[in-house]
Amino acid sequence: MKQGDGADMLIKVGLLFSLTGTTSITEKGQYEAAKFAIDECDSRVCEVEAIVRDICSDPIKSAQEAEALAKDGVKIFIGCYTSACRKAVLPVLEKYDCLLVYPTLYEGRECHPNVFYTGEVPNQQVHTLLDYLTSHYGKRVYCIGTDYIYPRETNKQVQTYLKELDGAVIGERYVPFGQQKFYDILEDIIFKKPDAIFSTLVGKSIIPFYRDYERMGLNHKKIPIFSPITKETEVAAMGSEFGIGHYSSASYFQSISNQLNMDFISKFHHFTGEKGAISSVMFNTYQGTKMIIESIIEMKSEDHRDIFHHLSGKELDTACGKIVVDTDHRHLARQVKIGKGMPDGQFEIVWDSERNISPRPFKVKHSQSDDLSEVVLKSWGQISEEAILVLSKENVVLYMSKKAADMTRFYQGQTLTKQLLQSMYLSFNVNHYEANHQHLYMLKQKMNVRYVKPFLSFGRIQTLSQGFQTELEVARIAAQSSANVLILGETGTGKDVIAQTIHEQSDRRNGPFIPVNAGLLPKDLIASELFGFTDGAFTGAKKGGAIGKFEAANNGTLFLDEIGDMPLELQVVLLRALETKKIVRLGETGERAVNVRIIAATHRNLSEEIAYSGSFRSDLFYRLNVLSITLLPLRERSEDMEHLCQELLQEFVSSYGEGPIHVSEEVLQVFIQYHWPGNIRELKNVLERAFLLAKGKYSTIEKIHLPQSLMGYYQRKDHQAKTMKNYEKKLIEQALRETKTVSEASIVLGIARSTLYRKIKEFKISM
Repeated sequence: MKQGDGADMLIKVGLLFSLTGTTSITEKGQYEAAKFAIDECDSRVCEVEAIVRDICSDPIKSAQEAEALAKDGVKIFIGCYTSACRKAVLPVLEKYDCLLVYPTLYEGRECHPNVFYTGEVPNQQVHTLLDYLTSHYGKRVYCIGTDYIYPRETNKQVQTYLKELDGAVIGERYVPFGQQKFYDILEDIIFKKPDAIFSTLVGKSIIPFYRDYERMGLNHKKIPIFSPITKETEVAAMGSEFGIGHYSSASYFQSISNQLNMDFISKFHHFTGEKGAISSVMFNTYQGTKMIIESIIEMKSEDHRDIFHHLSGKELDTACGKIVVDTDHRHLARQVKIGKGMPDGQFEIVWDSERNISPRPFKVKHSQSDDLSEVVLKSWGQISEEAILVLSKENVVLYMSKKAADMTRFYQGQTLTKQLLQSMYLSFNVNHYEANHQHLYMLKQKMNVRYVKPFLSFGRIQTLSQGFQTELEVARIAAQSSANVLILGETGTGKDVIAQTIHEQSDRRNGPFIPVNAGLLPKDLIASELFGFTDGAFTGAKKGGAIGKFEAANNGTLFLDEIGDMPLELQVVLLRALETKKIVRLGETGERAVNVRIIAATHRNLSEEIAYSGSFRSDLFYRLNVLSITLLPLRERSEDMEHLCQELLQEFVSSYGEGPIHVSEEVLQVFIQYHWPGNIRELKNVLERAFLLAKGKYSTIEKIHLPQSLMGYYQRKDHQAKTMKNYEKKLIEQALRETKTVSEASIVLGIARSTLYRKIKEFKISM
């Protein structure tokens, strides 16, 4: 990299790429592309310092390296190839107000304010690939992918899209990162005879899959592989002969023959000193890096808000054609091409969109001609005081404005039950319209109404929170079935209470409920604790032996808490017990049949752990995860705060005798604003302390009874909120002074005119 002699500006850029690890065969090329872009941007007016960190295909390491760089003042990051790594870095971006250029195709369904997405989204790449596949080969597709976020989320969309085309996924298999053997899966493919294979394998697994495909005699003319991931770099790694006749899609291929691309290839090869393969993710890395750095130079600011404002709507002529920065989604509109593998390792372009395809990261289904216009809805949602919500005839959320999402906590793709719709009508003033088999709702907050939403009860659990009500609906279904259940949630959210309630509401209620904390059992005793042992099975074994937790829970429920902490070698044994419904005591050879319903729980993100560290088996995860319940943290259940306090205080009255059974309004406000890292468990401890301090002297819990740490947080937050309000008022007053009209001021401030009018009224600003 050239040194900018006398440069006016120093830009630090953190490069987060896997130079080792399973995805390094792809990310090394992205790293070179980022360095090339930085080299081109380095000049006398600006010096760019690239700080490289090897994230080793590991999201935990990605977050650690990003945070270390952010603490040193780095504001711009480029990289994080896998979705697992990207998602791990998001909290760091928020905490330090940084920007990530994410240059990789991904599953969509995300638009983070701190991320610039320069890779393709499914409607640009996956859907076009499926259109070509079904029109040229057939509609029976076999899906294979690496076991993490991107393949599973993408294949959900593949299933939905194929269904619309009257097609079907006839097989779906996932393998761990770095999987090297595919004979059993290829045998299944040969048996099921799909029209094509849709592969979302990543990293080093791509090479043996394509090679095993060839060795087992499959023919690309009959069952070709279509992959949005396998590009020139992966073909070069596996050998060009193994990529012949297979397909990929992207906005860029090295074989594009225009002059801009010829110049780009020549300069890049000169920079690297070798004529290596260039893929679309490499080009997207190069293009995204240049765009961000050039914007920083022009704006003289590393603030991501300034950068996005500068880039919004920008058009660029590039080696892959004209690209446009989308004004809404921080993505790129671009042309898309489909390539077919050739003997030289390049791709022959067999289809070209010949026009830009706008990014639609939240699109799952085709947009039909009779759908309500999404463009109109977005525009309306920006200027309207109402929250806007659109449901399909099956009550699936198709669109919602940001205001509707904030008010209801519904999410796109959610199916609203009758209870949730009833709750919506009770909570808000609702105007309902029908249009083209869809339902449009406009919501306004009811004034001066407190707790108008109905409680939803499940056993002894009650909630006003709509998000928690959705999870309790799943728990209710779980109680009526015999399926395994996985409960996810932060420490202290009440996973054990949900598990016991499911048992109490099920037809196993008269059987035993046996809780086991897998995280507390000594590693060498887990097997004996779960499966039992015979006399003399090991040194120190109890005379006569003992039954294990599985047998103790026979005809009832076994609750495996903190399942994520179970050692990997014992997960295999547990998996076999779940599959066969039989166990073997230590010291025995004969199997014993057990009739046990499993409920497991963990505070860990098991799907992410499968993806990066291999600390949890994917086959066990999907055996446990038949029905999944995610418990909301207490900070996201503010509606429930008052009745939770009353329930807990009633418990303390039962334990300690007479005492306060209410909290004051001031205390309630403190509780609602506090972030509760320990969730309900922490709330219980805080309230129990306050109850004992107030007992015999006060009829309600007051602020003086709260711990100083809690009050200190509240006072700091209250002061910060007031400071931010004052700053916001000053900004609005300044904008109004410097412009002639409210419309001009709203443009300067970057907010809707209706919002500005509301702020003027709120702050009592005279005009």
